[in-house]
Amino acid sequence: MKNLFLILLSFSFVLTQARSTIYNTGSPDSLVDGYIIDENHSAANKIIINNDYVLEAMVFYVTLESISGTLNVSFREDNNGIPGELVDDDAQWEHSLDPFNTNGYNVILTTDQCIYLNADQSYWLTIKASDSVTQATWVYSNSSFYNYALEENDLWNSGLGYAGASGVWAEQIYETPYQYGDVNLDFVLNVIDIVNLVGHIMETSILESEALTYADLNHDGLINVVDVVQLVNTILSESLPSPNFTLEDINPASEYFGNSIGPSFFNDQVSCYYFGKQG
Repeated sequence: MKNLFLILLSFSFVLTQARSTIYNTGSPDSLVDGYIIDENHSAANKIIINNDYVLEAMVFYVTLESISGTLNVSFREDNNGIPGELVDDDAQWEHSLDPFNTNGYNVILTTDQCIYLNADQSYWLTIKASDSVTQATWVYSNSSFYNYALEENDLWNSGLGYAGASGVWAEQIYETPYQYGDVNLDFVLNVIDIVNLVGHIMETSILESEALTYADLNHDGLINVVDVVQLVNTILSESLPSPNFTLEDINPASEYFGNSIGPSFFNDQVSCYYFGKQG
C-alpha cells in the first residue's frame, strides 16, 4: 500500500535523514557465472534492515544473453522465507538492458518516489524477465554467504550461497515520538506540561528520565526557566503555514521537468516536500 509521506516544517515533530547502504555485495570479479533470468527462471536477494528507510537507488550486475531484453525489478515483502507481495504498488520497475553494456552494471534511481522500508523487516530484491524473449544472467556475488531465492516455473526455493551481485541505498528516517515540551508524554502541548516543567525546576515533582529528554527545549543541556519561556511561547504561538515558493523542476525524469512549480501547484493532491540529496 502506498504511504502518504508528509514532512511538516513545524514543532509538531523533528525528523532527520541520513543516507545508508542497506545492502551491498560489491562488484563481481567475473561476469561469466550467475543466475539465469528468463521466462521460466527468476532470482532474488534477501535484505534485512534495522531502521526505517525510504528507498533511494539500487544497482545490479546483469548481462544480456539475448539480442534484447527487459527486466522486471521489484522490492517485495518476505513471505515465509521467499519473495511475497510488493512493498508498495510502485515498487517495481521495467528496466531495459543495454546490449552494448560490457560491465553488466545497471542502476535504478527511486529518489522521485516514496517507497518505505520498515525497521526489523526482511525484503527481497527480485529480478524477473519481463517477456519471453529476454535471456540474461544475474552475475554471482564474490562471496557465498548470502540469503537468496530462485524461482523456476513459478515455484520459489530459498538457500544460502551466492547472491546476485547488487547494492541498495536508502535514506534513513528518524522521528521523535513526542514534541519537545511534551513532558507528560500525552502527545499534546498544553498548560499541564508547563506545570510539570515548573514543578521539576522547583523540585516539587521530578520528571522521569524519558520526559527529561523533552524538557530541554533549547537543547543546551540544562532544564531551567528558559525552557519554560520557550514552552509557553510555543503553546501560545500559531503554527506556521506551509511554505509557498516556486522553483524550476530540474529532474529530467519528472513530468514537470523545466516547469516552475511549488506547494500551491499541488493543492488538493497528495504531495511530498522532500529536501534531500541527488546522486
